[in-house]
Amino acid sequence: MKKTSFFKKNDAEVETSQMFEQTNEKGEYRGDNSKKKNLSIIDKNIIKYVIDQFPSMSVEIRSSLTNLANTLENTIDYIEDKSSYAVKTERDFELSESHRNTSIAIYDIVQSIDKYVKWMEEEYEEAINNNEISIKNSELKTNETNIELQSQHINSDIDIEGGIEIYKDFSLKEPKAFKLDDNIIEVENWDDLLVKTAEVLTKKYKKNKNSDKVVNTDIKILEKKSNENTLRNTVIEMLNEYKISLNDFKLIVQDK
Repeated sequence: MKKTSFFKKNDAEVETSQMFEQTNEKGEYRGDNSKKKNLSIIDKNIIKYVIDQFPSMSVEIRSSLTNLANTLENTIDYIEDKSSYAVKTERDFELSESHRNTSIAIYDIVQSIDKYVKWMEEEYEEAINNNEISIKNSELKTNETNIELQSQHINSDIDIEGGIEIYKDFSLKEPKAFKLDDNIIEVENWDDLLVKTAEVLTKKYKKNKNSDKVVNTDIKILEKKSNENTLRNTVIEMLNEYKISLNDFKLIVQDK
């Protein structure tokens, strides 16, 4: 039985093979900047299905792509330093040009990723606004009924006065609810937290994204490795995107 691939061979794999074909015998990338290619990593129909049927995972995919783009940006800075060094110390203009062409090629990829992430975000927001996200298998139903943004709908056994700042260590902890300003939202697990956080931000804090406000530069995030903290970091990235202080977002965790 033929396996279905998430990656579009005609785009991503061909793009990669063409890049290697443009290397010389020294392993230097010659580059071809006359033709910018539109690199599509994952078929949009597949991701659209994930957004509609598995919203929490689509948030993680979007976050991962953003992290990849940031890493590639750092790679460009590193290569540019090497390019300058090749000229200043060795006067190797050919090697410097090869480095520079590689930087340009990587930047094209970064731009493609940024466009793809923006498209994912628009599709996600449209799905929420149109109430088109449906339940599938173990996915939680996300609609106006179970995400009412009012404190009186929270179960009485949740201590609304408590809460742990989102930048703290959540290893081996499961969320019960989260607090953001006047919003107190009950959740069942980490996946549910990702989905409902994205919904609250999209519905109530959308205008924040265009703000020049600088937040969270002085907050130290506890970086203990755990699955829970990995999911927590995805929430933190969303809060940074919407210019929300991490001190304003608190988790109420389940009792052991």
